[in-house]
Parts: sequence; C-alpha cells; structure tokens
Amino acid sequence: MAKAKKHDEEKVTEKQQDNETSNAANEESVSKENEENKNNKETEIEDKKESNNEEVEILNNRLLRLQADFLNYKSRTEKEKLSSYGNAVSDMILELLPVVDNLERALAAENSENNTFKEGVQMVYTQLMGILDKKGLKEVESLHKQFDHNVHYGVAFEASDEFEDGIILDVLQKGYTVNDKLVRPAMVRICKK
Repeated sequence: MAKAKKHDEEKVTEKQQDNETSNAANEESVSKENEENKNNKETEIEDKKESNNEEVEILNNRLLRLQADFLNYKSRTEKEKLSSYGNAVSDMILELLPVVDNLERALAAENSENNTFKEGVQMVYTQLMGILDKKGLKEVESLHKQFDHNVHYGVAFEASDEFEDGIILDVLQKGYTVNDKLVRPAMVRICKK
C-alpha cells in the first residue's frame, strides 16, 4: 500500500507539475497576448498622435495661408482706394484745366483801358492755381527743354539755328501732372534742323 500511496503521490506530483507547466505556458501565452495588446494599443496611440499632429500641421498651414491672403487683400484694397481717389482728383483737375487756360489767355491780352479787370482775373487765377497746387497739380517744364514723348505732345516742327535738334521752342498749351501722374501732355513746337 505504501507503494501504491507513493505511486499515487507521484501521479499527483506529476499532475501538479503538468498543471504548473500548463499554467506557466498559459501564463506565458496570456502574458504574450497582454504584451501584444499593449503593443497594439501603443501603436494605435502613436498612430492617433501622428494623425493628430498631421491634422494640426495642415490646419496651421491653412491658417497661415488665410492670414497671408487677408494681408494681400488688405493691401490690394488700400492701393485700389488710393488709385480711385487719385483718378477722381485727376479727372476733376482735367475738367478745370480749360478754365485755367482761358484765365491765362485773359491775362496775356493787353487791355490797358481796364487794368482792374486784369488784376481781378490775376487774383482768381492765383487763387485757383493755389487750390490745384494743394491737390498735387504741377506744371510740366517744357520751354527750351529736350522733347520727351512721355510728357510732351509735338504739334509742329520749326527750323532754328539758335537751338539744338529736339529742343522745345514754344509751348502752345501747358502740360500738367497730378501726384506724378501725367494728366495732360504739353502741346509744343519742336526745333528741327
């Protein structure tokens, strides 16, 4: 019986060892599964972080583009506003230039009988030119200058030994610029040899 008992104990010990081995294998497989799950979760978290980082980068780039577009829009509208104002002033001055021309002609006429009339016209002319000067009107310098097709309008040629070829001999109608923009070219007679 002692033999049988010993044999039973050996069987129980073997079973325990088998159980322990299978438990160790089970624990090892569970541990591997837990580790794999942990690695999968870490990978998912890393993927989400990477995806979020990419999304943040895309949104930042979009924001920067929108800011740049807004700044470009703002500067473009400011330039358009200034251009519109400049065009309006130029158009108004262009309409007033014939009045200035007529005043200059009246001043150039010799009328000794009525000197007060000439003085009155001179005062009006001076006042009008002062206002236009404040708005940016400048006369194009032409007399005895080299002809420049950008600011002069040649209407006649005249032979002259006094001046070189291409020099302006006479200004028939003054030219004007407003804020460095040509409003009307000077109508001139040019020396031709």
